[in-house]
Amino acid sequence: MNIAVAADGKSLDSRVSEQFERCSYLLIVNMNDLSITVIKNNKSLEYSSAESLASEVLKHDCEALITGKIESLAFNILADANVTRFCSAGSSVQNALNLMEKNSLKIIKNFDGTENCGGHHH
Repeated sequence: MNIAVAADGKSLDSRVSEQFERCSYLLIVNMNDLSITVIKNNKSLEYSSAESLASEVLKHDCEALITGKIESLAFNILADANVTRFCSAGSSVQNALNLMEKNSLKIIKNFDGTENCGGHHH
């Protein structure tokens, strides 16, 4: 199982980014052996960054994304593909993965961060 993590660094000790589209790296973590594929984020164009980062999550067949805030474009791409979105901004990647496995992370139900389940995204 692969999990995507928006991170400020390249390792499990790195911090989870406060904003998906502005992360420095997207880490694809294989939960079977904790191997990591590191994808550098090109933050120069936010629109293409959101779309390309979301596409990387899908391309690597990730079941979930751990991040901070997420803008509507990336949120909709991921939600439409049934990728679960978890919030764990500021914690270490390793801690966030541990909390996710214990079902202790907050699910991002919509892009504005509220608890409402509007539309067809949950």
